[in-house]
Amino acid sequence: MFRRLAIAAALLACAATARPAAAQEAYCGGALVAQRFITQVAPGPAGRATYSVELRNTGPEAREFRLVVTGSMMGRPASGMVQSIAGGATATFPLGFSPNMAGAAPLRGDQLAIATRIGCL
Repeated sequence: MFRRLAIAAALLACAATARPAAAQEAYCGGALVAQRFITQVAPGPAGRATYSVELRNTGPEAREFRLVVTGSMMGRPASGMVQSIAGGATATFPLGFSPNMAGAAPLRGDQLAIATRIGCL
């Protein structure tokens, strides 16, 4: 019972701090900017929703970072894996996927932003 209450409280706290999907998320003191969170859905019972983030490096030098995705999606990047993006570049990085389930909508902008953590090295 206590666990359910704790989960519900955490979800409410996340929902209260969620930004609109149109808002850009800044990481690493603004050095990396998530320009958009992308959801691509393949319809049907055997289909799935694939998630990714479009990141822009605002600095002139290459930047290394770790991308961590929380939640129950599959195919998430390994949490210890170091990734990089060239200076001034924009690139798309996969976040994972989830199978289509009846009655459950795929994650969208705000929800993906809440589930994504980026730490610069």
